[in-house]
Amino acid sequence: MGSCAHSQGRGVVLRRSAPSGALAALLLAGCAVGGEVPGASPEPRAELAAEAEVAAENLEDPRPVSARDRRAANGPAERRQRADRRQSGGDGYAAPPRTTSAARTGSTSSWRELVNLGDPAADHGDGPGFADLEGVRFSESGERLAMSLSVAGVVPGALDDREVQGVGIDLFRSSSDESDYQIFLDGGRHGWRAFLQTPQGFVDFPGTFEVEGRLLQVVVPWSAVGGREAAEVSVFIDWSSGVGRLSSDGTVRVDLLGG
Repeated sequence: MGSCAHSQGRGVVLRRSAPSGALAALLLAGCAVGGEVPGASPEPRAELAAEAEVAAENLEDPRPVSARDRRAANGPAERRQRADRRQSGGDGYAAPPRTTSAARTGSTSSWRELVNLGDPAADHGDGPGFADLEGVRFSESGERLAMSLSVAGVVPGALDDREVQGVGIDLFRSSSDESDYQIFLDGGRHGWRAFLQTPQGFVDFPGTFEVEGRLLQVVVPWSAVGGREAAEVSVFIDWSSGVGRLSSDGTVRVDLLGG
């Protein structure tokens, strides 16, 4: 259901269809899923996605971002309110451990690291730095699972017109080559969105998604990905310029809970 086939050391080779039409062409054909759960969809519809919270430094990336997009993703009053809530803990959010020193300040003592996996530099092919995976960290706090991906360049708040990037976080509950759950991060001219695919199809995204500096960060309830049970995880990043340039990077499967 998630990724269809894997290659040791290079992540996913053949993947299911992705949220945007251009990205679907990039990621090749996909795997069919059912729609047995009310509200589940075999397609990653936009209304099922979580829009990324995008930090100011990402919106200031030299890539073009419309004034409307900039205001929508980075309204000063809204961002101050979100920052105040995080500092006070008023929305129940405690930032998971970050992979770089660019992290926000705040308490991370409630998060326990599960996986901290590095990835070789400049092994992604003909793509920008933000398509080069540097490291992956999984952490947990109570009923929540956090995933933090670091890349070699600042992730733009919105990509160029034809440019697309897909980031997949696969969770495997068996020895199958297909993942049972996949969190898919879709980047394009629209900005960034997060989707969750389950064995029943795509469902309303149940967590939070942030893009800050060189980090892509997701927090979901354990229950959204099958509960706190034995699993293997892997990550891939695919990027396309839309005019011939492609790149791909990814990790091998590793135990999420230490085997």
